[in-house]
Amino acid sequence: MAAAYTLTGGQNTGIPEGDALNGGMQSAGDVGYEHAQVGEEYWAGLPLPWNESGKDIQITRAKFTHVPKGLKVIEYRAFNGDDTDGNVLFARTDGKGSVGDLFKARNYAGHPMTVKAKTGSHVYYVARVKVTGPIHDNLSGCSYWYRQGSTEFQQQLDCSTIVRLGKPLKYEG
Repeated sequence: MAAAYTLTGGQNTGIPEGDALNGGMQSAGDVGYEHAQVGEEYWAGLPLPWNESGKDIQITRAKFTHVPKGLKVIEYRAFNGDDTDGNVLFARTDGKGSVGDLFKARNYAGHPMTVKAKTGSHVYYVARVKVTGPIHDNLSGCSYWYRQGSTEFQQQLDCSTIVRLGKPLKYEG
């Protein structure tokens, strides 16, 4: 039986391609924000991972595999949805709007997060992105790295976040 290995940029990474994860509804459609401003920063959420396998996994990291011209990823963070009143799909980093100041929330990135068999993760990943100019393509392709037993896997989940320049929104307060 031949093993499948993940390809990144057409190159074999040597990490087996996994199939334990599902991205749920967030992998089935687009998330969007059409009021972005050049110079501002936003949190862009990756799909909340669900472990569909019969064994626990430990997620070690996640990232967007396609970042369009006009956006720059500053960093990736991981938050517990219990600490942030759910998982963030897209939000301003300045705390304006319905999402509070995520800079004050505990960052779990860099620490393996266990997801029990047949359950969803409580921890979700976000990218802090900065708008550097016009954006004509979507943030897309969400890659997750995880261990199951002693084997490390990489798995791609569908995801698409539309970010476009537009008229700024006004916030109360």
